[in-house]
Amino acid sequence: MKVAELRQQILREIARAQTAAAERRRSGDTAHDAYAKFIVEVAGPLVLQTVQILRAERLPFQAQTPADSARIASEASADDFVEFVLDTSVRPPRVLGRSSVTVGRHKVAVDEVPISPDKSIAELRDTDLLPFLIPAIGRLAAR
Repeated sequence: MKVAELRQQILREIARAQTAAAERRRSGDTAHDAYAKFIVEVAGPLVLQTVQILRAERLPFQAQTPADSARIASEASADDFVEFVLDTSVRPPRVLGRSSVTVGRHKVAVDEVPISPDKSIAELRDTDLLPFLIPAIGRLAAR
């Protein structure tokens, strides 16, 4: 192979990789912005409402809404919780529902479920979270 041809191929690949990296960064920034809005407007309020209902039923749970997730946590065990988190390991980024429940003395079962994978983060509504949230709360409350 001629040096000029090899050089051309290498330069094209570098340009393609740089363009792809820039697109991934833009996509990630857009997803982070949409996710921050999702936490404030959708998941956060739903978590707070859910915890109010659980507390009214005398179940010991608390709402935790740090900047990067919305979580319903058991006051009895740090390993028992339900939360919504941003998954940036896939393209496009998506919201995951994650639940963790202590099973036995030393084992923790963690489930991660994509929330409405056919929708963008900006399109998610509280009703999209319920198919994951309701059964997960049931598992926590039954402990």
